[in-house]
Amino acid sequence: MKSCAISRAHRVQLRFQSCSAQASAKESGVIFPCRKLAYGSTVIIFILGLFLSLLSSALGQQNVWDELNARVDSLYRQGRYAEAVPAAQKLVDFAEEKFGTKAPNVASSLNKLAVLYEEVGNFTDAEPLYRRALEIREQAAGPDNPEVAASLNNLGALYADQGKYEQAQAIYERALAIREKALGADNPDLATSLNNLAVLYDLEGREADALPLYQRALAIREKVLAPDHPEVAKSLMNLAGLYRDARRYEEAEPLYRRLLAIDEKATDENNAGDEQSELASTLDDLGSIYLAEGKYAQAEPIYKRAAALADRNFSKEPLAATIFSDFARLDVAEGHYASAEPLDIRALRILEEDFGSSSSRLAPILGGLSEVFYLQGRYTEATSALQRELAIQEKVLGADDPELASILDNYAAVLLKTNHTAEAAQAEARAKAIRAKATAAASSDPAN
Repeated sequence: MKSCAISRAHRVQLRFQSCSAQASAKESGVIFPCRKLAYGSTVIIFILGLFLSLLSSALGQQNVWDELNARVDSLYRQGRYAEAVPAAQKLVDFAEEKFGTKAPNVASSLNKLAVLYEEVGNFTDAEPLYRRALEIREQAAGPDNPEVAASLNNLGALYADQGKYEQAQAIYERALAIREKALGADNPDLATSLNNLAVLYDLEGREADALPLYQRALAIREKVLAPDHPEVAKSLMNLAGLYRDARRYEEAEPLYRRLLAIDEKATDENNAGDEQSELASTLDDLGSIYLAEGKYAQAEPIYKRAAALADRNFSKEPLAATIFSDFARLDVAEGHYASAEPLDIRALRILEEDFGSSSSRLAPILGGLSEVFYLQGRYTEATSALQRELAIQEKVLGADDPELASILDNYAAVLLKTNHTAEAAQAEARAKAIRAKATAAASSDPAN
């Protein structure tokens, strides 16, 4: 019997600050040409006074916008998204009233409000805002301007977050084409587009297409950024994850080692914070590589560190469940079944509390727990865990999904141990039928 690790999504890159937000910073000063004023030229003085008054008003409006903008940015950085939404709406309203509905400041404000809507899960209201910002920038700067690419990046990310990969791909590809043409070969924004499109290909199972994009993004970031820059860390994580999923463990290991060094430098393990979960996640990933390579002695201290971080900082979160479950896999591999059981049970309880007793996230944990019971000769408990795993997967995947075949094989093996030979034969026959159906479907597919 074989247990599975909990699948983990790619880290999401922040998209709050766009190019326009950086470009909207106020200039330090304005220099006017010198003029001679004739004595008594009251009309000229009046006109100049009016001009200076209007200029002062414009600068005052820009100052107010800058203050509102800074407030929104501050709330965003603190993760206070619900508070930031009304502040960003005020920023949009002010920009539209003072600068006009087609002004660059409006596009920047719309982008910020859209990102915040996305952060609070309001995808419906985020999309039209992203589209308005895109339209303003296309009209103001032309369709091939880097500002347009920034808006396309955000809109593509929204679609990707919703699983609308086909729509996201077209938008990401357009953003990449703009940046390839308009920016230098080593521009960090180009690396962002390469990374985002690679993540999308990766999610679609197109690892061969994703790999060269990940590699280019990492090469750019290594060249222009500090070795321990967060963007370098993201590229290392994504490329290492692709190698891991492709079972190219020897290539993944040094990347995870580099990522771990970056995380360790940025983290104080004795203090709580988001960095703790980043470090723990990297430790878990590196542990999974050592486990796959059979380097159990190296994996054990790594998993112990990850589990200790989870216990201290986020013991009831899904990441903790992943770490405990993966640590259990190491214990099983080393024959420490009694140690593996409480880890799997903790992982199961965390996910049940967070997602409910019938969530698909429970299935791999139940599979691992059934293995632990089976290896200890506790066949009745193994049967119960497998029945539960099978019921969840049937509901999620359908009765004939190929993934059910291996669960049915395990179920049949346990049933034989408890002398339920007729039921075991039924499970084996069903697994065989599922595989035959999948083989027939694959052979009739013109793409194969």
